[in-house]
Amino acid sequence: FFVPPFDCISGHTLCDMASAADKCEFQFEVNNAEFPAIHSYEMKQKFIKWDLTRCQVARFRFDEPFMRMNADEFVSDFFNSPRVQECIMMVDRKGNPNYLKGKITNCKYTELSCTKVSLDMFDKVYERDIVREDDNYIHKCLDIFLDASVTVADKLREVFMCGDESENYDLFTEDEKSEFLYHVMWRIVSGGALCQWEDDFSIYRDTAKDIYKEMIGVQKNQHTNDVECTSIVYEVRGFDANVDLFARPSNNHNFCYLCVNPSRREVVYWYGGFVSMW
Repeated sequence: FFVPPFDCISGHTLCDMASAADKCEFQFEVNNAEFPAIHSYEMKQKFIKWDLTRCQVARFRFDEPFMRMNADEFVSDFFNSPRVQECIMMVDRKGNPNYLKGKITNCKYTELSCTKVSLDMFDKVYERDIVREDDNYIHKCLDIFLDASVTVADKLREVFMCGDESENYDLFTEDEKSEFLYHVMWRIVSGGALCQWEDDFSIYRDTAKDIYKEMIGVQKNQHTNDVECTSIVYEVRGFDANVDLFARPSNNHNFCYLCVNPSRREVVYWYGGFVSMW
């Protein structure tokens, strides 16, 4: 569960690390601050049940001011950083660890929206009879069999996992689907290949809230007193390197996010690579 990143030794030589560092504008160092909710016993048990035990979460500090116009350099420098490379890892098709080494190029990423400060967007699931409002029971559906022996057996998983083949595909707008909060819910509802899904939607809601709060920064607007998100989130889809970011790149269970907090000069890395049961 959330593989501890700071014990990983990826076999870099001092020469490799020094040459990579010389070419990076942004320098990164490990921030050992805890994730109390994410690393709690209760969360570990949920992620075991949902087959998300190969996820990795880590926090790093960086040394230069961040601006959106420098996103290309930031993402590239992150994965080229010797400190990052010795701490993070990918998984291969069998679930074994793969480590980055040397030059990383052609990073592919998309900026997500990060504006939500409540879970109100998910109230829609009650309107379409996907979740029963009085007790949060998730309604079942006929079994749908996806690639890699993944089964969808309820209407909530159908929304997040079946794309435009779901009868409730339009439940969330395209803008809502680009929100990082939506992505957090998507990842925990989908789980892994051996996911044992929940019947109670409130479990997913509470978990999404806890993860989201520990990955993003917020502050109060001095003029309106409204709470606003300060983080900028990038979804990383791939790069050219000695190893693949995802062993099964076409599988939509894969995820890799960089949650950048410019004011604190911190970035949270959250990764999960899909591993088939067969």
